[in-house]
Amino acid sequence: MSYISLYRKYRPQTLEEVVGQKHITHTLSNAIKQKKISHAYLFCGPRGTGKTSVAKILAKALNCKDAPTPTPCNKCDACNQINKGSFLDVLEIDAASNRGIDEIRDLREKIRFMPTEGKIKVYIIDEVHMLTAEAFNALLKTLEEPPSHVIFVLATTEPHKVLPTILSRCQRFDFKRILVSDMVARLSEIAKEEAISIEEEALPLIARHAQGSLRDALGTMDQLASFTGKKIVADDVVALLGMTHMKILFDVMEILLKKDTASIFEFVDNLVERGRDPRQFTKDLIEYIRALFVIKNSKTANEIINVTPEVFAQMETQAVNFEGFELMRFLDILGVVHNQMGWNPDARLVLEMALVKLAGPETNLSLERLLGRVEELERQIEGQGMAAIKTNEAKKEVAVQDTVKRSKKIEETERKGSSERVEPKNDDEKLGEEKDDKPCLPTGAAIGREAKRLRAGTGETAVDVNKVKRIWPLVLDKVKKKSMSIYALLMECRPAEDGDSCVVLKFNQGARFHKGEIEKSKNLMFVQECFEEVLGLKVLIRCVLDEEGGPIQNETEEKEDEVLDGENIIELMQRDFDAEITEESNLGEE
Repeated sequence: MSYISLYRKYRPQTLEEVVGQKHITHTLSNAIKQKKISHAYLFCGPRGTGKTSVAKILAKALNCKDAPTPTPCNKCDACNQINKGSFLDVLEIDAASNRGIDEIRDLREKIRFMPTEGKIKVYIIDEVHMLTAEAFNALLKTLEEPPSHVIFVLATTEPHKVLPTILSRCQRFDFKRILVSDMVARLSEIAKEEAISIEEEALPLIARHAQGSLRDALGTMDQLASFTGKKIVADDVVALLGMTHMKILFDVMEILLKKDTASIFEFVDNLVERGRDPRQFTKDLIEYIRALFVIKNSKTANEIINVTPEVFAQMETQAVNFEGFELMRFLDILGVVHNQMGWNPDARLVLEMALVKLAGPETNLSLERLLGRVEELERQIEGQGMAAIKTNEAKKEVAVQDTVKRSKKIEETERKGSSERVEPKNDDEKLGEEKDDKPCLPTGAAIGREAKRLRAGTGETAVDVNKVKRIWPLVLDKVKKKSMSIYALLMECRPAEDGDSCVVLKFNQGARFHKGEIEKSKNLMFVQECFEEVLGLKVLIRCVLDEEGGPIQNETEEKEDEVLDGENIIELMQRDFDAEITEESNLGEE
């Protein structure tokens, strides 16, 4: 008897034996039990996932001696003949070689005849997408209203090529790629039955290489058994299939993580010495990095990536150490490099330069990279934010305390009237003494502090309108230095009557907007602070509209150039703060 390959020998014979397609086998089993069999089915999915096998099991379930049954006996004549492919009422047609309209017309003529051996005629049309447009059109009417004794099962790997009119007439079942864990379990069972000694690490390599196709995995294991004499180890799998071991991929990612450029050349040298193909390695590395990216961004990564739970846990640990934009950069570079290796004669050099580029510093200033840097800075600052705030508050408090101490010391010296000089204790005080020897104009803040000191001694609390009008230019000057927008608003008003430390700012009828903006709490407090700094007295501000409705002539516009004039400031000091001239000299002259 001739040898039968493993994938043929261990083809599933019942719905329970089908691996990785529970959603399909459960639905068909219930349909058979309830006798709700459709006249046409469309099985679509990748190669080697069980489409044709399920179609034959369905044919046995409908023609078994116990039919209809979800569990055919596989002992009766009908089941045995279907398994051998000799049952007259189950016809398997390859649409790739019978794709013309003549073959479909011949089929239409034959379906009118009743079954000869079984109960139901089953037509299995494999690779149905290969039919021509004319053949599809010829099949439409028959597929829509077939005889009661006929069932069609269409199988394809490319359902998007099937006409929509065909799709709408069938019950569609999508076969998915078989998970690595499911394939490993099935391969282990078959290896025991065939007395094949296979290393545990070799099974995931075979399953991953099959890319979800159990048929390909069984064919690979069959080939390896012949190559190794039924003693399969992981190194044999890597050598025969030319693939990359997971440990090698993990190691190279660790090198990239550490930015160890020197180790890259040693790594590539060992890779080439072992006979590994740089192009195949690059392809495997792209798949590995893609898996890391999926793990980092998807909550269902374990369902998307076909690896064993142990390998997945290792990859998950490594994915944490990489940023998403880094993995995307790796994929972009390696994708270009993989294409270059197709025509570049020195694939080793291309691989070395690519890995060095991945391990080197990022020079790309793309939007994604900049956003990644911003996110990294935000994470660093987030943990230090509160500490920085507390430090700034402490510095401000110390500065305030130092200022208060200096003010008290100056006041005590003035009250004593002593001519003794207070020795400066720090550089700030020395700098102040040096500045005192030079002629300079008093600033608005200095006038405010002096006024505050004088009032503290006299107990004065009220402000008259004339005094407010005289210091109004200084207030505007201070506002202008701090906020030009508020300064522009205040140019439309002038001080009016006052009472009990309340300053009234009068706006004309056309300045309602300006009045409303100044009355906002934030702006109003700002103006009050400027008044306090200049006047040395806390005041309340009230804004009103000019009832007369005439335009307001702001004295500041005429005297703006005089605000910083030395003579005006001296006159202001004499008039408002009872200052006396002790000595006259020309400013700027030695």
